[in-house]
Amino acid sequence: MKDYPVSAQIYIKVVIISAVLILGYLTAATTFSPALVRGLVFFGGLAILTDSLPVRLPKGGYVAVTVSVVYAAIVLFGPCIAAYVAIAGMVFCRFIISDRDPLHKLAFNCAQFVIASGAAGLVYSYAGGELWDVNFADPVPLIATAITYSFINITSITLVLALIQKVSPWGMWLTNFKWLIPNMLILPLLGLLMAYVYVSIGPLGVTLFFVPLLLARFIFKSYMNTREVFTSTLEALASSLDAKDKYTKGHSDRVAAYTVELARYLKMPEDEVETLQHMAFLHDVGKIGISDELLTRDGRLSDDEFGIIKLHPVIGASILNDINHLGSARDLIRHHHEKYDGTGYPDSLAGDQIPFGARIITLADSFDAMTSDRSYRKKMSCAEALLEVERCAGTHFDPLLARSFVKCWREKMSQIETNYLLEVACTLDD
Repeated sequence: MKDYPVSAQIYIKVVIISAVLILGYLTAATTFSPALVRGLVFFGGLAILTDSLPVRLPKGGYVAVTVSVVYAAIVLFGPCIAAYVAIAGMVFCRFIISDRDPLHKLAFNCAQFVIASGAAGLVYSYAGGELWDVNFADPVPLIATAITYSFINITSITLVLALIQKVSPWGMWLTNFKWLIPNMLILPLLGLLMAYVYVSIGPLGVTLFFVPLLLARFIFKSYMNTREVFTSTLEALASSLDAKDKYTKGHSDRVAAYTVELARYLKMPEDEVETLQHMAFLHDVGKIGISDELLTRDGRLSDDEFGIIKLHPVIGASILNDINHLGSARDLIRHHHEKYDGTGYPDSLAGDQIPFGARIITLADSFDAMTSDRSYRKKMSCAEALLEVERCAGTHFDPLLARSFVKCWREKMSQIETNYLLEVACTLDD
């Protein structure tokens, strides 16, 4: 945890300390009857089973269908038992199943479950809900409890990830959790039905709910697998392009890294940053349609030959045309060689006519090209390239973005180049 920003460290400690105090109070205020102990053992076992099947999220954190189990425990036994049920699942997974997450992460996850359970239990009681009485005729306590629990759970994870990664909490929420809203509403509903069956039939009937719970988990996992395959395919395609041209090895990776850093420096929403990253990886995908002989030839090209090279943004956008998921993002590839003064290609767009994301990729692409060796010239130093960016502000580059890029490089981006050189050195040593 010492590597985290100070704000993240403080937040984690505050959450953990608050949870310890809340759990202590809840424990002291609860009389552990045999029925509560049986409920704790049974639902704790369910939590262990469901928590052992997490689905990882792209920006950190994970989702497990344990939400249903904990929600049922809140309605049946109150916040204290629900908190211990959640803790049981997490602790078992950490120490028995050999989850290698650090202890501070385990403590934080347990803590945010305690706080969410405590708050949800308080809301349930305040709204008129009665323990051991699943009253469908009065849905207000049930709905309010589900919303409270889900909101606190998602918000606490969003904040800590945003503080650690130094990004906008809203952007983190958009990237990681917005698609979870329907699921976070369905899971408490399953928990509610689970509680009703537990009261009406007993523990045996509850086991029947593992089929829909596992189905919900399967849906989560399938979505995330599809997303991961999509991202991996983009990265593999970009890597194959770099391998095609000996002068641009690592180019797509660096352009994507510069693009992401500048976008975050500009405080763009995280979902837009992710789209920009994908398009930066693929900005040169159109070179697939250009002959290897032209791409790898030493020396300068003739005007006609360069005219062929200039077709690659159009070819790239065309290649991605049938991927509906990308929508208008493919325009970032088509226009990444436009210039701010309108002298670029392929459509001679100028100023704000050029998509904002394309202007960012243009900067990242041009800077990396300037600081890389080419067949027709030697690379510039980073200092020389930054001066060139400043000189071309208003002609080649958006002047506001150019200034931001230079500031961002001096504050953050230079580490990207250092890390890349270290990786290359390690590869050569191996």
